[in-house]
Amino acid sequence: MINVNFKNHFTVQWRSFAQLAFLDRQTSGLLIFLAIGFVSVWSAFAAIIAVIINNSLSLIIKDYTLQEWRLGIAGYNGAIIGMYWGDSILSIKGLCLFLITLLVCLFLECRLRALLIPRQLPILSLPAMVSILFIVLTISIFSLDPNYLFFTGKAVPILQTYSREVAIILVVSAMAYQYPLATLQTLGISLVGGLIAQWFTGLNFYALVDLWAINLPLAYFSIKTLFLKHSSLSTLAATMNTLLAGCIWFFWFITGLEQLSAPLLFPFILSSLITLIFFRRYKDHNLLQSELWRTFQLLLFNRLRAKHCVAITGSGIRKGALPDYPSGQWLDPKVPITSYTLAEFKASKRCRYLYWKASYDYYQQALTMNKNNIDKQLDSLLNYYLSGLFTETVDSLLTNEQHPIYECYGSIKNLYCLDCAQQQAWPPVPLWLQRDLHCQHCSGLLKPQILAADENIDPECYQALQTNMANCGSLLVIGVPAVTPVVSMIIENANANKIPIIFIGTLPSTYLLEAKDIQLTGDIANWLTYINWFTNILHPLKWYCKWKK
Repeated sequence: MINVNFKNHFTVQWRSFAQLAFLDRQTSGLLIFLAIGFVSVWSAFAAIIAVIINNSLSLIIKDYTLQEWRLGIAGYNGAIIGMYWGDSILSIKGLCLFLITLLVCLFLECRLRALLIPRQLPILSLPAMVSILFIVLTISIFSLDPNYLFFTGKAVPILQTYSREVAIILVVSAMAYQYPLATLQTLGISLVGGLIAQWFTGLNFYALVDLWAINLPLAYFSIKTLFLKHSSLSTLAATMNTLLAGCIWFFWFITGLEQLSAPLLFPFILSSLITLIFFRRYKDHNLLQSELWRTFQLLLFNRLRAKHCVAITGSGIRKGALPDYPSGQWLDPKVPITSYTLAEFKASKRCRYLYWKASYDYYQQALTMNKNNIDKQLDSLLNYYLSGLFTETVDSLLTNEQHPIYECYGSIKNLYCLDCAQQQAWPPVPLWLQRDLHCQHCSGLLKPQILAADENIDPECYQALQTNMANCGSLLVIGVPAVTPVVSMIIENANANKIPIIFIGTLPSTYLLEAKDIQLTGDIANWLTYINWFTNILHPLKWYCKWKK
C-alpha cells in the first residue's frame, strides 16, 4: 500500500508539470521539467518544491477532487511560482518571498475556483500570475531593493548557447507525444505570430519569446486539445483565441504596461477566458454551427473553381401558409387522386369541375400571399451566386427580372390551352362553375397551369435542370419536406456526380444524409441571410462562368 501511494504521489508531481502545457501524461511532465532545468536549474528545483507543497496541501484542504488531484491540476500554479522565483531562493529573503507568493497563490486558487468553476470556466494560471504581480507591485510600492532581496548569483544554464532552444524542443516533444497534429498546427500559428510581431515591433525574434513561445502556443493548444476538444469548431475557437492573445500582448506593448510589468501569461489567460465565455454563451448561435462553416468553405471552393450552385425550393419556404402542392394537400381528400389526372380532366366534366374547384381555392389563397424574407434572400442569392433556381411551389412569388426561375409544377396564377399551350389569365369571376373555359386563340380546352397527377414536368424546365446540373458545384435543397419525383431526379443526379448537397430547413423524409452532404436545420430565412452575407463577400472574386439560361 505504501509503495502504491508513493507511486501515485510521484506520478502526480510529474503530471503537474505536464499540466503547464495542458497535458496529463507523466512522460510529458518529465520532459517539461527537463526543459525548465535546461534554462535554469534553480527554477526547476523551486518548481518541484512548489509542486510538492501545492499537491500536499491540496490533499489536506481538499480544494480539488481526487480525480483532479491525480491529474496534477492542483500543482501547476505552484510550478509557475517556482519558475519565477527560482533564481532567488538561495537568499533567505528571496526564499521568504517565494513561500509568501506560494501561500497567496493557494488562497487565490481557492477563491477563484469558487468563483469560476460554477460558471464552467477554468482558473488557468490566474492565481500564479496575480500573486506574482501582487508581490512585485508590493516590492515596487515600498521601494525595496531587489538586489538586496534576491540571490544575485543567478544559475547558469546547463548549455551555454542552446539551452533555450533545447528547452523549446523538449516542450514541443512533450506536446507532440500526446497531440501530434495539434502540436504541428500550434507551431505554425506561433511562428507566424512571432514573425508578425517582429515586423510590427522591430524587436529581435528572441526578444519576443514570451509571445511566440508561450502565450500564442498556449492560447491555441489549450482550446484545441482541452477546453473545446470535442467541439467541431475547436480550430476556429483556437485561432480566435490566439489572435485575441496576440492583440492583448500588442496592447500591453504599445500602452507601455510592460514598463510596469512584463505581460507574463496574462494575454493567454485573458484571451482564453473571453473565448470560452463567448463560445459557451453563444454555442447554439447559428454562426457557431460547424455545418454553416462547412457551407461557407464549400461555397468558397465553388467560387474559386468557377462552379455553379443550383437550388431547389419546396413548400417549406412558405412556412405552412400554403398547402404543399406536390403532396396533394390542396386536393379534396374525399376525392380519389385518379380524378385529378389529365386524362380524367379531358374526359370527364365532373373531374374538370373538381380540378377547377381545388385549383381555384388554391389560387385564392395564393393571391393573399406576399413575398416573405425567404423570397427576398433567394432573389439576392440568385443575383450573386446561383446559376439556376428551381421551385416546387406554384404561387409565382419567386420572381427575378434578370434571371429565370423554373417552376417545376407550373403556376397557379395562369391558365393554359391544352391544344396551343397559350397562357391566359384567370377570369374575373368563376365561369368554370357554369361551363368549360376555352382558349381565345384556338378554342381549345383551358386548364390551370399546374401539373396534373399524370403530367410530366415542362421540357424546358427539364432541359434547364440538366444544363445547370452539368456544371454544378453544390446543390441547395431548401424547405423540401419530402422526396418528390423532381427532387429525387435532382438528388440522384447530384449523388451520381458526387455533388455536395446542402439541405436547408428540414431533411426530406426517407433521405439518408451522406458524408458529403450538409444539413442546416431550423429557420430557413436565417440560414439564407448568413449565406447571402458570405456570398456578398465572395462577389468581388473572379467568376469565370457565364449565366446559362
